[in-house]
Amino acid sequence: MNNISRSNNNKNRIFRIAALIALVLFVVVFPLALRLFAGPGDDETAAPADAEGIQGGAFEVTDYDFTAEVGKDHTYTVEEKISVNIPDQLQSMEFAIPSGNFRISDIEVENALYEAKTASEASKVVISDPKKLTKGAHEYTVRYRIREYRDHDESKDMFYFDVLLPEWKQPIGNVSINVTFPDDFPFDDMHCYAGQFGVQDANNKIAFKAKDSAHTVSVKGQMIPENFGITLKAQLPDGYWEKALDGSWSITAIMLVMSGLLLILLILWLIGGRDPKVKKEIVTKPVEGLTPVELGYIFNSEVRTRDVLNLILQFAQKGYLTISEYEPKHYRLIRGKAPVNEERMYRNAFRILFEDVYKGRTLSMDKIGPRLEKIRAVINDDVAAGFNTSESSPFTPISRAFRIAGAVLLGLGLGLSAMLSYYYDYRSPNYVEALVVAVAGAAAAMVFCKAIDSRDSTSTYAGRYAEILAVMIFALPVIYTAFRVVMNTGKPYAAIPMIIASGIDGFLIVIMRARGKENAEIVNKVRRLRHFISHPTPKEVLENHLADSDYYYDMLLYALAFGSEEAWAISFLTLDVPEPDWYSDDIEGHAFSNLRSEPSTVDYARDLRSFIRTFDNN
Repeated sequence: MNNISRSNNNKNRIFRIAALIALVLFVVVFPLALRLFAGPGDDETAAPADAEGIQGGAFEVTDYDFTAEVGKDHTYTVEEKISVNIPDQLQSMEFAIPSGNFRISDIEVENALYEAKTASEASKVVISDPKKLTKGAHEYTVRYRIREYRDHDESKDMFYFDVLLPEWKQPIGNVSINVTFPDDFPFDDMHCYAGQFGVQDANNKIAFKAKDSAHTVSVKGQMIPENFGITLKAQLPDGYWEKALDGSWSITAIMLVMSGLLLILLILWLIGGRDPKVKKEIVTKPVEGLTPVELGYIFNSEVRTRDVLNLILQFAQKGYLTISEYEPKHYRLIRGKAPVNEERMYRNAFRILFEDVYKGRTLSMDKIGPRLEKIRAVINDDVAAGFNTSESSPFTPISRAFRIAGAVLLGLGLGLSAMLSYYYDYRSPNYVEALVVAVAGAAAAMVFCKAIDSRDSTSTYAGRYAEILAVMIFALPVIYTAFRVVMNTGKPYAAIPMIIASGIDGFLIVIMRARGKENAEIVNKVRRLRHFISHPTPKEVLENHLADSDYYYDMLLYALAFGSEEAWAISFLTLDVPEPDWYSDDIEGHAFSNLRSEPSTVDYARDLRSFIRTFDNN
């Protein structure tokens, strides 16, 4: 029995265990991985760059002439004229330019070879022109344009401008700063802050003057030490800046991505993912032309070990073998007559099961397991032969392709949503995070589909367990993406449409399974049969039992396949159902339910369920 290494049920058990492990790993490892691979857009702030490398070798800055024009759209057009005195020939010279949460562009150095290096911190221009790095006096003109992002503070707008960066590593002889503002700029709250690395200038090295009539601010200073910063700051009425760069589009983009994905999946489902319509009817008897061993195949295109065990019970019911339970969960199979007039599938299965066993002899338990697996492998092709037409296919190729495509698209949608959320606060996106979310979302969608696909061919309890676990796995990347959107945007409402769209997307992916016409008709009958077995009505049960004495056991095989054997057996407790002569309980002192001296239909149903589970779970 322990040698059933490749049975389909084992695959299901492995799938459940793997899914549970994946759930734990996703919850524990996923956040750690994101922190490990966090990009510049993450919440953690990178360590500041070494200020020693901001400017080049020894030289003297004699004059720093800074002019800027502030635009109504919260832009700064800057020109810096830097006069230096170089004592010896230099290989290169570096000047710091602004870095931060804004866009800097149009960087140029007039009449000199240079390279601009921008970064989230410590941006700079590197002058490498040999003619501009010789001994003596030189003047460099650096120009650039800064575009500030929209301030999401709804109470006010802010003006905050570093006109002299504290990264300067050389003293400056003379500083002249002139900033021009729009005509309607309010100067009431204009302030100037100066000092070394945030320490206020206590020696009054600078003179600050705001001219409201001229719409300008000027700052003058002499003998400015190294690492001395000058900042202009003013609080403005909310909405003063017009047409500033705005990251709110990212929320709209997220909604468009998820809405577009939903529309695509709906179109795919309409094109090739819908099941054909079939007429619903009440089914109270075994489906004609469909044996219990074929139940797994019509749903999932494979024969499972539990289907083979149903075949063994069918052999027993027809008198081809007898089952004896001699100890709890220990069984012998006693060979009976051979199924000479049965289909080849039955003859092959019987031959493999009782190979080297003569009529009337027993097949020991340790030999049953390996032979069940061998039977499963052999009869799989025989069962498949009955469903080899496109009309009997349980999964059309186009719907299978559409489902896979839908899972991939859902993963991409979640990954893009997580990535786009960073743009709301003007940060660089975390591409590693987006990739992990995309892969996790696609994989979770396929796990969800597998669990739902197995619903019809598993017991109610096992099916519900698998579905709950699959829903939890599916929800993980969706919840994480929603969490990331809320954290990056600060707008909980932005995550609500995304979650709703993801749920609908998951539903569309699950139902993206079109069956062939014949298969759909059989599946509909089997589902109606399953409903009847789980909720039998006394009238139909009595009528069918009186018409056919084998009705209870014929249907019991289906009930065992559906995991509804007890509900079925309870309906026959008061009816005259003969004891099965093909099953014997030979356990000494074995007690029965309800304090009866003889086993009831419920007892036999439980015994047969135990028989199936003993071999199916190993």
